[in-house]
Amino acid sequence: MRIFLFILSVLSLLLAAHRFYLAEHTGQHKGGLFFLLIGIQLLIAAALISGHREEHISKSLTEADKEDRKEPGRSVVTASEEQEKKS
Repeated sequence: MRIFLFILSVLSLLLAAHRFYLAEHTGQHKGGLFFLLIGIQLLIAAALISGHREEHISKSLTEADKEDRKEPGRSVVTASEEQEKKS
């Protein structure tokens, strides 16, 4: 998704540059400004999605590490409870 947004952003910025080049002699820069703003918005959206995705992945990895650390402690508790029941 983020790669697609980056590609669209680059395409939009290239179109904006082309529009500015064409409008240099006439002074009508509305089309170029439109594509420039769309390109900037797509670039920001792709960066936010990328940052959110990295944050989500790192958070899930830390939670998985915490669960891995808790499980051996649980097995020790359950093993001691089983020994008490046998007694």
